[in-house]
Amino acid sequence: MFWDKWIPKKYHYKQEVCAVKVTFLENGINYNYVKLKNKNNKLSLDGYSSNQEQLELPESVEKNKIPVVIIINGKGIVIKKVEWNDDSEKSEDEIIQSNLPAINAAEFYIQLYKQGNNTGYITLCRRDQIDNTLHEFKSKKLEIASVDIGVPVVMGLQPVWQNYNTINTTYYSIQLTNNAIDAISTRKDADNLQFKVDDISLNPENVIGFAAGLAYFTQQQFLYNANVELASLLTQQVEKNKFRFLQIVVVALALIVSFGNVLIYTNYFTKNNKIETELNVYQGKYEQINTLLNDYQKKKDLIENAGVLSKNKLSEYADKIAGTIPNEVALTELYFNPEIDNEEDSLLTFNKNNIVLKGNCNKSLIINEWANVLKMQKFIKDVALEKFNYNNEGLLPNFEIRIETH
Repeated sequence: MFWDKWIPKKYHYKQEVCAVKVTFLENGINYNYVKLKNKNNKLSLDGYSSNQEQLELPESVEKNKIPVVIIINGKGIVIKKVEWNDDSEKSEDEIIQSNLPAINAAEFYIQLYKQGNNTGYITLCRRDQIDNTLHEFKSKKLEIASVDIGVPVVMGLQPVWQNYNTINTTYYSIQLTNNAIDAISTRKDADNLQFKVDDISLNPENVIGFAAGLAYFTQQQFLYNANVELASLLTQQVEKNKFRFLQIVVVALALIVSFGNVLIYTNYFTKNNKIETELNVYQGKYEQINTLLNDYQKKKDLIENAGVLSKNKLSEYADKIAGTIPNEVALTELYFNPEIDNEEDSLLTFNKNNIVLKGNCNKSLIINEWANVLKMQKFIKDVALEKFNYNNEGLLPNFEIRIETH
């Protein structure tokens, strides 16, 4: 897979393994297991069992998906020592075929255990024996890492057997010469030599299981499977371990991202709440400012309409108008920017740049002459005699003059 190069090899294999020896006897099947743990490159014996008539493994094996190595032993197993020339170009299949010419390979599972001195051991077992065993293990939802046929799996002890000439198993005695298995013979009852690895002591019945477990940890390449069914077991188990490692990485990344999102969300949520609080405060102030601006605009319009802000010099205009009043005229009223009557609008409005003069005079000619004098003033744009009324009761007539300024 494309992700293989990203996964360290130490995660291809688990740090625990359970090796189960299945021994076929005349009157049934015996099981015994050895559970090993590799912690910080230190091997320890995590449990083992004596002969069992039924397959019973610790609950942790199934619960923690610990890989299981099966060793097939006992009745129905054929073991043959083979040799080949150093310059031989024969493949493993050719070595098996040349040493078992009369065997129907379709009826057997066949394995070749190779040693460095161009010797090895061929082991075979009928398919139905192993298939039934595999079915039993799979029915218990156990993860099978490999199936080893016969006692030559003791080659897994090669990294730690330097101080031994003989290794005893339950039924066999293995003779070692030059760091290789020289002979496999039936063990005498009197031979009960324990095998020791550092502070671990193994009884003969646990030696094969320990060897298979050690071979799993050290990934030794001394076993060749002639059958695809058995050869693919370890590959499938390794792929499962890779996938589980990827799952852990993905979950870890998801947790990191989620935790980061929580921190970011919390940070921005706090800031957002602070901003919203400030916004609510400023919103109220904004509304108050708008109200003040509207009031100011209305009052400004009122003041402007009243002419208070205009540049007209009212006192100067009043003096100049007063200087032109004829003796025959009695001025009674003077209005600068007079109010405009508007019943529809409740606000006061004023007629800008206008002056209204009201008074009494008995001759319209004098009023007309005065109007002409006013027109001559530079600040006056236009003069209009709005009304001139005679009073039948003998009182002075009333007049109204409207002046428009620049």
